[in-house]
Amino acid sequence: MKYKLEIVPSKQIDLVKWNQLVSASCNGLIYAQSNYLDFVSDHWDGLIINDYETIMPIPWRTKAGIKYAYTPAFTQQLGLIGAPIDAHIERIIKRIYSTYRYGSILLNAGNGLTAKIVQASPKPNLLLNLQRPFNEIKLLFRKDHLQNAQKAANNGLIFTEIIPIEKAISFYQLINGPKTPHIAASNYQRLKEYCYTILKFNENCFTRAVINDQGDLLSSALFLKDEKHIYNIMNATSEMGRMEKANHFLFHQVIQEFSQKDLILDFEGSSIPGIKHFYEGFGCYEEVYFLWHYNKLPFPLSLIP
Repeated sequence: MKYKLEIVPSKQIDLVKWNQLVSASCNGLIYAQSNYLDFVSDHWDGLIINDYETIMPIPWRTKAGIKYAYTPAFTQQLGLIGAPIDAHIERIIKRIYSTYRYGSILLNAGNGLTAKIVQASPKPNLLLNLQRPFNEIKLLFRKDHLQNAQKAANNGLIFTEIIPIEKAISFYQLINGPKTPHIAASNYQRLKEYCYTILKFNENCFTRAVINDQGDLLSSALFLKDEKHIYNIMNATSEMGRMEKANHFLFHQVIQEFSQKDLILDFEGSSIPGIKHFYEGFGCYEEVYFLWHYNKLPFPLSLIP
C-alpha cells in the first residue's frame, strides 16, 4: 500500500484539499481549518499522508533554537483527520518527535489509538444534538436548569442578539481574563480579527447576551459555526448575572433558537467541575479528546516538565 508522509509549512499546503478534508471528516473541526490556524497560531505546519488522505495541523514556536509544538489559545482539538492510518501511527509519532522535540498537542475524539500509544491524558468535551424539536431536547434538561431559566425570564431579563463581537470578547476578558493569565491580549485580538475578517457575522460567527432592564450586561457568549457544529468559544457571566441565573436563560434560548437544525452544540466541555456541572444540566453527552504532552529533548533539557 502506498504511504508517503510529509510535514509541510503552511504556506506550501494545498489549502483547497486541506480544507475540503477537514469539512468532509467527522472529526474535522473548525480549529483545523487553515484560516483559523493562520489567525490564532504563531506558525503552523501540516502533516500530510499521501495526497491529503490524512492530515494533522501542528502549530509551533521556537525557543532557544528549538522548534516545539504548542496549542494556540481558543483551540480545543486538532489531531489526525481523515482516513484511518492505524498501521502507520508509530511512524507518524516518531516523525513528530524528530521534528518537534518538545510539545503539547490536543488530539481529537477520533484519535483514541494514537492517544493510547502516546499515553495522552483524556479531557472531557460536552455536546448536544440539536436536530430534535426543542420540546424533546428540553426533556433532557435538569429540573433546576428549567426553573432557573424561567426565574430569569420572570425577573425581566432580556435575551438579545444585538451585541458586537468586540463587546462579547472584552466582557469575557474582563470576567475570565484573571483566571486565564496564559491567554495574552494579542490572543483576544487575533480571534477578533479572525471573526471580522473571515467569518460572516450572524452566519458563521454570532453573539448572544442577556441584559437586565437597566441595560447591564449580565451574560454573553461568542459562538463560531460551521456546517457541523456551533462552538461555544467564549462564555462569561458577571457576579450579578450568576445571581440572576442569566447564563441558564442564555443557553436555554440559544438551544431553542437552533433546535431542529442539523447541528451539534459544542459546549467545549471543561475539566473545572462547576462549569462542567452547569453545561451537563442541558442534557448534553460527553465525548473524550486527549492532551498529548511529551519531552524528547536531550539531557538536561529532558527534565523540563
